[in-house]
Amino acid sequence: MTRLLLKGNRKLHSHKKEKKTICKKVPCQKKHTLKLLRETNFPQNTSRKNVMRSGQTSYEGFVLGKINLIPYWAKKKGHKQDLSTRTKDPKFKELYRNSIKLLHLKDPDFKFTTIQYNKNQRAAKHKDGRNVGESYIIGLGNYTGGELMIWDKDDKNPVKHDIRNKFLKFNGSEHFHETQPFKGERYTLVFFNV
Repeated sequence: MTRLLLKGNRKLHSHKKEKKTICKKVPCQKKHTLKLLRETNFPQNTSRKNVMRSGQTSYEGFVLGKINLIPYWAKKKGHKQDLSTRTKDPKFKELYRNSIKLLHLKDPDFKFTTIQYNKNQRAAKHKDGRNVGESYIIGLGNYTGGELMIWDKDDKNPVKHDIRNKFLKFNGSEHFHETQPFKGERYTLVFFNV
């Protein structure tokens, strides 16, 4: 990229390429990922009824990575999978790449196939129907409240977990969980396997 430099009253051109910000630490990567989330046009999701509260018909959210092509309610055997349409869309490439980097800075050994992105969604109490094993979740944005409430396997003893700028590993397919009330701008990223 050519930049214009001033020296006295003369204009000089610099042909040095500007370096991209490379985040090697979690706080820098969180900040960069949040910037990308704010720039992303979140679609309305109408399919995940189990996370919607009473009277809610949609919320802002989407998936990047692998998805199951056979819905869990179809009661068919097999796990035919493919990348989601948005994963193949160049507009989502940087967000996807940076989200993966963010988790790998925290836990480089955690294997996952899919990332669920949510914007300002207060999820109802639910279990994740098609997730396999443990997931990581993190909340980003300028908000208060919004803790993740998780129940034990007997659906008792709920515990609130502050996930704002903090990763939490839990098994959402075995434990009921829901979002507590919040104020402000709240994004969540859930890293999991299908």
